[in-house]
Amino acid sequence: GGKSWTKKWLTFDNSYFQRESDPNLLWLETDAAVYDDAAFKPHFQRYARDSAAFFHDFAAAFAKLSECGARFAPGGGVRLDCPHQARAASEAAAR
Repeated sequence: GGKSWTKKWLTFDNSYFQRESDPNLLWLETDAAVYDDAAFKPHFQRYARDSAAFFHDFAAAFAKLSECGARFAPGGGVRLDCPHQARAASEAAAR
């Protein structure tokens, strides 16, 4: 049961950004917000037409999260242990 965001839900690609008008596909209010947001819409449209841009930006974001120590802990969700954030937080607390 349930719905997926794309028809090819087991394929990692940019099809999420190629918004299909299919009532059998999942489209939440948060998806609509990302799609309608004036600041993000240019990215949404670029990812829809350019899969290489989506893969490039995804890889960069994934690498950054990995380098900062993002971990998936099923019981506790996602945690970010980034030394850069820890330093920034301690500097902000010192001010």
